[in-house]
Amino acid sequence: ASSSGIVGSCIQTGEVINITDAYSDTRFNPEVDKKTGFHTRSIVAVPVFGKGGDIIGAIQMINKISTEGNTPDVFTHDDIKLLRMMSSHVSTFIQVVNGS
Repeated sequence: ASSSGIVGSCIQTGEVINITDAYSDTRFNPEVDKKTGFHTRSIVAVPVFGKGGDIIGAIQMINKISTEGNTPDVFTHDDIKLLRMMSSHVSTFIQVVNGS
């Protein structure tokens, strides 16, 4: 459902979600980690808005790695600015593909 999980919450509220510790957030579903052996740490989700301002999706990134030393890091305001720019391009691309 579009209302479950981090991305679902982002789509439902239209707000950026920036989580520094996935396991401390109740919206995070650890089932994929359990099945794959992966360990999610940090998460950021940014909504994608359509031409009319409606939410048509979201972009999510997980487990930022620092540029110095390949160590775990958290997503910053600059990362969010970049994702917002990307979401604008994604929205335009979707509109072109859909012919709208």
